[in-house]
Amino acid sequence: MTIRNIFRSAAAILTGAILTSCIETDKSTGSGLLPSDHILNVSVTEFNLPVEMKLSDSLQTLYPSSLVIGSYKDPDLGLVNASAAFQFVPLRDSLTFGQNPVAKSFKMYMAVSDKSYFYESEANIPQNFYLYKLNIDLDSNVAYNNSIKAGDFDPVPLNIGGNVYFGGDSLNMNLSLSFAQELLSATKQESDSSGLFMKRYKGFYMATDPLPGALTGGRFNMMPPTNIYFLLQYRHVDTQKGIDKDSTIMYYVRDGLASVNKFTHSSGTLETTEPVEKIYIEGLAGVKPYIDFTKVKTQLQNWAQQNNIDINRVVIAKAEIRLPYENPVDFTRLNYFPSQVFLSTRETSDLDHLTLYEPVNDLGVFETNGSINRSLLFYSLDVSSYIQRMIQGKITGSTLKAWVTPVYKKSDFYSGVTTFHVQNLLYGKAIINGPAASRKPKLIVTYAVMP
Repeated sequence: MTIRNIFRSAAAILTGAILTSCIETDKSTGSGLLPSDHILNVSVTEFNLPVEMKLSDSLQTLYPSSLVIGSYKDPDLGLVNASAAFQFVPLRDSLTFGQNPVAKSFKMYMAVSDKSYFYESEANIPQNFYLYKLNIDLDSNVAYNNSIKAGDFDPVPLNIGGNVYFGGDSLNMNLSLSFAQELLSATKQESDSSGLFMKRYKGFYMATDPLPGALTGGRFNMMPPTNIYFLLQYRHVDTQKGIDKDSTIMYYVRDGLASVNKFTHSSGTLETTEPVEKIYIEGLAGVKPYIDFTKVKTQLQNWAQQNNIDINRVVIAKAEIRLPYENPVDFTRLNYFPSQVFLSTRETSDLDHLTLYEPVNDLGVFETNGSINRSLLFYSLDVSSYIQRMIQGKITGSTLKAWVTPVYKKSDFYSGVTTFHVQNLLYGKAIINGPAASRKPKLIVTYAVMP
């Protein structure tokens, strides 16, 4: 409020000065003081981007915030399956099961926090859920989306026949009594140690069936791992009292236990290095726009040579990637276009050596970088720093290979720090123009050349 008042007062003084006097200004004053070789001329040039389509097949999904389970059949992208594996432990340690414990029931309870689907009619379609016994340890060796194979879990589901889920807020399953009996054979040492317990009881793998036949559509269901727990009811002899009695044990998915999302896509058949009219941005680990910036660097070097410019003296004022798209016939499909996308490179973490997709640093310049422009029908990505470092040779190797991925921001409540991440939980689909379209993907560079 104070600042506004100061500016208002200043504006009033200036207005008064304008009304009471007329001063002629000599606009040539100061001309010639700056040597001509110190004047930077700013220019703009455009390049067609060699955008390809490539799967983001090594999407790291260890310890996700939500398990994603479901399937979707798309007329363009084919079948997508999402499944998940997770560990579990007893709620209490030092368990004793009494004499001759016999399992009476074993039930799983799961709360679904969110769902993803394209059409409202798919919100409540029936899906068969299956739970399997896991045969492998969940560790960094299985941190990637294609790491769980058919032989890594028991092929016979623990819920015989599956459970039909209609998209409600929870799902309950009656599970195999034979597996419950296995749990009742855990030693005291195993129940005292989570490590020993999980060494013997690896965890569970959960999946669904796709819609049958030629039906298209589907739904993805999301639940935090900690929304899952199990109740095992059993009968045993209480040796101290000499009576038969019923008891119940709870198992749950504790914070910090390993969980993995697995995504499979049939859209790999769409991968191409050829110029095409349509490029897909598919969610999860599907096909996405892919740019080999070694080719872009060659374009810039050839342009500099043809224009007698020393590429090492080029200063980038702004480098913008424009990814145009056309309005779909069904305008509701725009709801499933990502609201924000950005360049992401596949990097290996120094800490745990896992492969991660990380947005390049330019994304943090301003929070709307990479947002969709629904009026002008394009995504705009400011990659000025990335292009400057590229022509300076400071970006090499895998950092020159970039996917265009959906992104989201996350703000820390206490520190206020905002970080950006690849969005790998919600399935989406967008169609942008490829290099063969009339409105092509462009790199627009505003630059100056140092004398």
